[in-house]
Amino acid sequence: MARPRRKDRTEPDGRQLKITLGDLRSTGVRDLIVFCQDYRCSHIIKLPAAYVDQWPDGIRISQLEPQFVCISCGMRGSNIVAGSNSTEKAILPRPVN
Repeated sequence: MARPRRKDRTEPDGRQLKITLGDLRSTGVRDLIVFCQDYRCSHIIKLPAAYVDQWPDGIRISQLEPQFVCISCGMRGSNIVAGSNSTEKAILPRPVN
């Protein structure tokens, strides 16, 4: 017999429910990378651990995303990913020599 399909958990506004900062910290990742929600802007900023550690463990990344306002285009909302070394190498600009 097939297992019943699990309904995806979402925030009240319909966004996908994401991991808590406490769960993220338990994996050893403490930095976050924040992307502007407007794909045409594509502004990216890395939040260092010293900044992220000010927030309590129980906050979900999906709760933080609507709180950010892009300093480049002024749009409210963001997409946030964990700032592990492999993620940073893949998406952040490389220094020009």
